[in-house]
Amino acid sequence: MRVVCMVPSWTETLLVCGVNVVGRTRYCIHPADLVADIAVVGGTKDVQWDKVADLAPDLVIFDKEENTKAMADSCPFPYFATEVTSVQGMPQVLRLLAQQLNNNGLIALAARYQAVLSRPVVCAPDALPLLTHQDAAPKSVLTNDRPWLYLIWRKPYMTVGRHTFIFSVFAHLGLADKLVALEPNYPELSLDAIRALNPVLLCSTEPYPFAKQLAATQNELQQDALLIDGEPMCWYGIRCLRYLESVLQ
Repeated sequence: MRVVCMVPSWTETLLVCGVNVVGRTRYCIHPADLVADIAVVGGTKDVQWDKVADLAPDLVIFDKEENTKAMADSCPFPYFATEVTSVQGMPQVLRLLAQQLNNNGLIALAARYQAVLSRPVVCAPDALPLLTHQDAAPKSVLTNDRPWLYLIWRKPYMTVGRHTFIFSVFAHLGLADKLVALEPNYPELSLDAIRALNPVLLCSTEPYPFAKQLAATQNELQQDALLIDGEPMCWYGIRCLRYLESVLQ
């Protein structure tokens, strides 16, 4: 089956499972050695259907949050759209995707996810995928004295709500009670609102490249900040699974 995948985390997962991915987005960067020769047909919010047509796909893969409804509505090929809302729902999502692609590798991943989720954990803060950075505050600031604020964007500053996949990962790690999490999925916060919270900032490497702006962020908000690898926290296929498995080792 020839597959065009418009979801970076799914592209990586499908390739690991041996699916014949013939088209991808420009953000599908993993695994680097496998994606290098796969045609780029757009981004997660845009697609060039003429380029997709040249690839003669049997199926196009979307995700309801990652991609736009307009992309799916305009798709001239058979497609399947996943709906990923939490790490706890991953076994079922993987099984549904496996049915669409008739792929045993995805079924095996579903079983691995189920095994991970069946073992509740309570992690220390250093279990988070924190990255070394010259401008980062020491890990010792991650205590119970101040809330943690996970930032995904700057100008405007945006965080994650309690109904997001990222929050569900914190919940699985037993760290949800430390995280500031509002009702909207990706709320914007003013500078004054953040300063009033007096949080420790967990600045994600994606979608905003906070590694380049960590010092500026700390200076602007006057709060301690650490850099966290965003991929294990939100790439919900094989990448998040491997991270959760590593936590249990």
